Amino acid sequence: MRRIGYGVNSYHKNAHLNVDFAPFWIFALENLIDFTCGYLIPPIPLPKIKIIREGEKTTVREYYGDLRQTFHAYVHAPIFKYCYSRMNSKFIELDYETAKKAFYDKDKRFWDDEEKVAEEIRLEAKNEVSG
Repeated sequence: MRRIGYGVNSYHKNAHLNVDFAPFWIFALENLIDFTCGYLIPPIPLPKIKIIREGEKTTVREYYGDLRQTFHAYVHAPIFKYCYSRMNSKFIELDYETAKKAFYDKDKRFWDDEEKVAEEIRLEAKNEVSG
């Protein structure tokens, strides 16, 4: 199975396609763990039990955060790494305008937001030079 995604940089006007090849179950596992981490695991704060980590006194909450952060670090990230180690990915550089022409109609909001961010960066750079 393959999955195609794209990325753009509206400031530098470049784009690329990302094509991932893997068995169906790898994509299914990746989607399941992303959904579980993002939507099913609640951000319940961990207790303020005192512990010593890396030679410093801290609490479980300060060191590990909440349940979602801990799940992300010790379950989600390793499974995500496993999934990507089983994928064959290819990156293809594209002309920015070609990518915009191909994908703009399907994701207008994304492209318009990217253009706004690029314009804000240009204005900031201009103000730093003149200021």
